[in-house]
Amino acid sequence: MPELTRRAMVTGMSSLGFGAVAATAAGNAAADAAIVRELKLDDPANNLAAYLKLRGDLADEPVYDIARGSVFGLVPGEPARPLFKMIGAQRSVYARVSALEYRAETRYVGILLDWQSEQPLRQWLNPYNEKLCAVPVTRYGPTTMRLLTDRMVPASGGPESPPRTTRPWFVMGGIVHMTDQITSPVLPALQPDTDLMRFAGDGRLLADPGATRVPSQLSFTAVEAWREWMQMQQTGSLWWHVAGVKLAGPSDYPREFVGQLRRQDPEFFAGDDA
Repeated sequence: MPELTRRAMVTGMSSLGFGAVAATAAGNAAADAAIVRELKLDDPANNLAAYLKLRGDLADEPVYDIARGSVFGLVPGEPARPLFKMIGAQRSVYARVSALEYRAETRYVGILLDWQSEQPLRQWLNPYNEKLCAVPVTRYGPTTMRLLTDRMVPASGGPESPPRTTRPWFVMGGIVHMTDQITSPVLPALQPDTDLMRFAGDGRLLADPGATRVPSQLSFTAVEAWREWMQMQQTGSLWWHVAGVKLAGPSDYPREFVGQLRRQDPEFFAGDDA
């Protein structure tokens, strides 16, 4: 059998498509490098502006989001247990304070769903203790938050002067990913609510100086204490896995969901057509 040379191996790999893969990877890397140079996301003001374009809108216009996900129970010594699913909606308006700070006024409605049927839960049989629990709808707001260059904090919290650090970010395949972590302050005896969010959007759109917002997706994980209505007796916590999207406008909500939002928060749409 003829000796298989390195040149022959490379030629064979190219014929199998490896050459095309390498060329695509090189093209992606070049495009990503161009986006990095254009956006300059290591600069705090640029980083915050890009984050606001992904998360909201620089133009002080209402922004509507929808999110769906699954919620698990974590108890020491046991595998994660599926508890329920969720659907949530948020309306936010972002206002510029300075190049290093924005304010956001938000409203949120979250509805828990049966794990199997995905219908709204009014009662829930706790699998840990067999207690039948009444399930409330989650409503927040209007709440005002400070969006700084590296974090989001309640309007009354955080440093007096905005920091000069930035949110973590990376670019892959032309998509810009930016990460935000929120830890809500609570009493020392309680577990904190810790949210880890990643927003993603098209880097070319983000680099457009005339754009005030870009379409984006959200991936979200959170850990929080048991909710009081669950009547838990075990040590443990809730573990949320959620995916969401920024909508073009309120009319993008599913029609059957709009009625629920209006019932739960009559001011949610604030005069906008849904």
